[in-house]
Amino acid sequence: MIVFEHTFPLWVIISGIGAALLLGILSAAFCLQRRVVSGVLVVVYILVLAGTAWCLSLPGIRNTFTQVRKPRFIVALDTSQSMALTPGPNVPSRWSTAQETLSRPWLAKVASECDVEFFHFNAELSENTPISEARTLAPDGASTRLRSTLKKIADHSAGLNVAGMLLLSDGADTGEGSDGWASVPQPFPVYTLRPEPPGGWKLDPDLRIDAVTTSLRVTVGWKSELKVKLSGQGTRGAPVTVQLFENGELLSEMPTQIPDEGGEREVTFELEHPKMGMFKYRVFVPPLADEKNKDDNDEVVNVEVVDARNRLLYLEGVPRWEYKYLRRTLLSERQISPVIFFTGSDGTPQGGTPVGNVTADMTSQQLAYFKIIMLGNIDAKELGAARANNLVKFVEQGGSLILLGGAKGWTTGGLAETELGKILPVRGSDVRTLEGDRPYPVKLSEAARSHPAFAGDAALWQNIPPVLSIFTGFTLSSGAEMLVSAETPSGPQPVVATQRFGQGKVTAILTDSLWRWQLGPESGRARLYERFWTQMISWLLPRQESIDSMRLEFFADRDQVFLGESIELSARFGGEDSPKPDSIEARITLPDKREVPYRMAPKLVSLSSGKSFPGFSTGFSATQPGLYNVVGSAQINDHTYSSEPFSFFVKPHSPETVPRPAKVEVLQTLSAASGGRFFESVESLDEALSKLQFRTSEEKLSDYKTLWRDWPAIIALMSLLAISWGLRKSQNMP
Repeated sequence: MIVFEHTFPLWVIISGIGAALLLGILSAAFCLQRRVVSGVLVVVYILVLAGTAWCLSLPGIRNTFTQVRKPRFIVALDTSQSMALTPGPNVPSRWSTAQETLSRPWLAKVASECDVEFFHFNAELSENTPISEARTLAPDGASTRLRSTLKKIADHSAGLNVAGMLLLSDGADTGEGSDGWASVPQPFPVYTLRPEPPGGWKLDPDLRIDAVTTSLRVTVGWKSELKVKLSGQGTRGAPVTVQLFENGELLSEMPTQIPDEGGEREVTFELEHPKMGMFKYRVFVPPLADEKNKDDNDEVVNVEVVDARNRLLYLEGVPRWEYKYLRRTLLSERQISPVIFFTGSDGTPQGGTPVGNVTADMTSQQLAYFKIIMLGNIDAKELGAARANNLVKFVEQGGSLILLGGAKGWTTGGLAETELGKILPVRGSDVRTLEGDRPYPVKLSEAARSHPAFAGDAALWQNIPPVLSIFTGFTLSSGAEMLVSAETPSGPQPVVATQRFGQGKVTAILTDSLWRWQLGPESGRARLYERFWTQMISWLLPRQESIDSMRLEFFADRDQVFLGESIELSARFGGEDSPKPDSIEARITLPDKREVPYRMAPKLVSLSSGKSFPGFSTGFSATQPGLYNVVGSAQINDHTYSSEPFSFFVKPHSPETVPRPAKVEVLQTLSAASGGRFFESVESLDEALSKLQFRTSEEKLSDYKTLWRDWPAIIALMSLLAISWGLRKSQNMP
C-alpha cells in the first residue's frame, strides 16, 4: 500500500501548494496574453506544483508480510582416526555406524522442518557444509578436540534458534587430561549414539599414562599436587605401581588397581618445594610382563619453583558482603599472590583460597613471606596478643597492613585495643556504628587528589558511590592522611585513612560497605572498586618489589602434544604500558639436546577464557618424542630480556590409533547435561529423531520502496521544469 512519510504537517504542504497555485493563476490572468502558449505554460506550472506536492509528501509503497523461520538442527561428525576402530572383524566400525546413521529416514524428516547445518571435526572444526559431503569424508584426523569443537559450535550458534545437535563421535578428546568437562551444560540438546556394541573388545595387556597434570610454576615453601591419569587392561588383578622420580631419583611410589577387563584410575602425589629452581619429574608405570607397547608408560614434566615476591595474606572473620567482593578482586589482581582465610562456623580459620602449607598463625617466619596483610572483621580476642605484636614488627620492618575492620574490628574490644593501636592512622575512644535510612555521600580529600591510590583521570573520582555505614568517633593520628571522608549529620568523618609507620604503611577502612563502590551506578565503566584496590595495593607494595613490567612470559595452546602434531607457542611481554619489543626469539631445546631458534611474529593471542591481548606467536611441529624446553628472549634498544624456562612433553604416538573401547560414559554425560538423549542403537535414534516436534517462529517483515526518489518521478519533474523554462525563454518572458 501507498504510505506518506512527510515530516511537515499536511496542512502546511497543502497551504503552501495552494498559495503557489493561487498566485500562479492570478499572475497568469493579469500578466499573460491570451495565447495558446500561455495556456500551455499554465498547465505546465500546475503540473510542476503537483509534482512538488508529490515529492514533499514523501510517498512510498510498503508491503508487510510474515516469514516463517525454521529452527536449526546441527549434525557434527567426528573424522578422527579412532572412528575407524572396531572391536572385531565382523563388527562394523564406528565410522560405518556413523555413516549408516546419516542414511536413515530421520534426516529427511528433520530437514523438512529444520535448516540442517553439518560440521565435521577432528583437531579443527570445518565450515558449515552440505551434509551430502559426509559420504566423501574419511576418518583420518590425527587427534580430536571434542571439547573445543562443542564450544566453537555453540559460539557459532549464539542467539539462533537451535533445536538440537546430533553428535556422531566416540567421545575421545586427545586434548583433555580428564573428562570432567563433559558435565558442563550445553546451550541446546545434544543427542549421542553408542558407536559400537557393548563389550567385544579383546585387548592385549597394556598400561598407559593418559595425562599428567600439575602446576608448572609454584611458590617456594608451598605444596602442590601432581595428578596422574592412567588406564589399561590385562592386569590379571595384580596391583599397578605408579612411580614418581625427581631429577632422576625415585621420590615416591603409589599402588593402584586397574580391572583386568580395562579401566581408568587417577593417582595423586603431593609435592613439596623447599627450594627454588627447575625440577624434572618423571612418572613411570612399570609395564606388564607381556606388554607390547611400552612407549606410553612414562611422561616427564618440568616444574619451576619460584619466590612469589608480592604475596598478600587476608584474614577475614565470618564471611560478609565485603569479603565476597574483595576476594574476587584480589584473585583477579596480577600483581599479587593472595592467600585468604575466613572464620568457619566452628570458629577456626578456613582456607578461602588454596593455602599450601601456610596457616593463619602469622608467626614471624610466616609473615616474612608476605608484603601485605589484610585484617577483616575480627576483634582483639580473635587476633590475639602474639599475632598483634608480630604484625607491629612486620610493619616496622617494611610490610604493609590494611585494616578493613567491621563492627567487631572497630568498636569496643576491637583491633585498636591491641598493640596495633599504636600504629593505626586513627584514634578513637567513643566509637559507634552509624547506619541510617539513607546512604552517606563520600568525597576525596585534597590529599587524595595527589595520592597514588586515586591516580589517573581525576574526573573518575568526582562522583563516588556512597556508603551505607560509618564507624564514627575517630580522629586522625599525628602524621596520618585522610583520603576519603563521608558526610554525616555530625559532620565529615574519615572513611579511608593511611600513614607510614617505621618502614611500612598502614591503611584503615572505616566502613563495612566499601563494596557499594562495586555496585553503585556512579561507578559506571570506571570500575571504581577494582581501580581503588589495584592502585592502593600498588602503593602499599614496597617499591623495589613492584610488578616487573619487563617480564617475558611463555605459554602454549594445549597441554598434551603427540608426535606429528603442531603446537602454538605464544609470548607476552610486560603489561599494557610496557615498551614493545623489537623482536622476540624462542630457543627450543629438543629431547636430543639440540637447540633450535625460532623467530616469533606479532599476533593477537587468545586465551581459553576468551580474552585476547597483543603478543607474539610461532608454530612448532614435534619430530621426536620427549621433553622440550623453551627459553625466550626479547630485544629492546640493545637490551635483552629473557623468559623463565617453559617446557612441554611430546608423547610418542596419539591414542587415536590405540585399540580401546569408545568413551560411552562421556557421550552419556554430554547428553544428560544438555537435556538431550543417548541412544543405544541406530534404530532407536532413527525412531526418536523422526518423532521430534520442532517449533517454528514467525517474524513480520516489510519492504519499502520510495515513489518520489525513483528516476521516473525525478525525470518527469525535471522535464516539466525544462519545458517551462524553454517556453518562457522562447517568449522572452522573465
